[in-house]
Amino acid sequence: MRAVLLETAGPALHLRDAVLPDPQPAPDEALLRVTSCGFSHHDALIMEGALRRGVTLPRVLGHEVAGVVCGVGDGVPTRLIGTEAVVMPGDIGHRRDGGFAEMLSAPVASLVPLPQGMAATGGALLASPIGVALRALEACGVAGGETLVVTGASGGVGAHAAQAAHAMGASVIGITGSPEKAQRLEGEPWLDAVLLDDEPWEEVVAALTGDMGADAALDTTGTSLGRLVAAMRQGGRIALVGQTSPDAAPFAPAEAIFRELTLVGSLGVERRHVERALSLVAGGQVTPLVHEELPLSVESVTCAYRAVKRREVLGRVVLRP
Repeated sequence: MRAVLLETAGPALHLRDAVLPDPQPAPDEALLRVTSCGFSHHDALIMEGALRRGVTLPRVLGHEVAGVVCGVGDGVPTRLIGTEAVVMPGDIGHRRDGGFAEMLSAPVASLVPLPQGMAATGGALLASPIGVALRALEACGVAGGETLVVTGASGGVGAHAAQAAHAMGASVIGITGSPEKAQRLEGEPWLDAVLLDDEPWEEVVAALTGDMGADAALDTTGTSLGRLVAAMRQGGRIALVGQTSPDAAPFAPAEAIFRELTLVGSLGVERRHVERALSLVAGGQVTPLVHEELPLSVESVTCAYRAVKRREVLGRVVLRP
């Protein structure tokens, strides 16, 4: 099978177009023909060596995978062959090869079946980032009638979290570092306001909430925690769901103490979140945001990486074998 292999991590991007043996599903696993795979900031951090925890190299990256079951291991019913499914990430793209390839094997327990045709049209985004976003919203307890602040509102987790929160009846304030993306986001019905990171947005959040502060927040970047703390109301909740830079984001603990804030980390996704994501997408309340589709190759992975680092991507770049 064709695959893009990351041989070593670092700024030089040691990627190779490779022809690898077709994976063989172990007992209780299925073999999938990959139809689409998202490229995330997570992949970019692994490629440049900033994220090493739980990663072994060389490795086929790509943990946002949808495909069609084309084979099964021992103990798996053959009736699953032909099923379209999204894969819950687990260690896909970390300790076992991921979706930057024509095929991959995955535990049957990690597969969530999809309606016919969805795997190739945004299905790869249902577990991550959409399911990840839903888990983070659950972690911070956002509810209808509340105000939610989302940092990195143009990214995969941020943009889909904003859509889901809007569907719940929350007012959503999005923060982005790109003036170009701010213009694109301003027309979206799932954002009540779009603020730029280089402006004093914590003061604007206060003004938009009658000086009360936001009820909840999702921090998808990890770079603005101190400012988020300052933007919260008494008893507000912040879910930490991403860090796009290895640099520390200090804040004064006293600010969180005086506001009696709840800070909670949110990692990964569970089946119920993926099933909820599928329901929201099927109902038209959340739309998978595909920035661009590219054919599987080193050139495409490099292009996706550069677009992510230049902050050009709204949603996800998707690779199609």
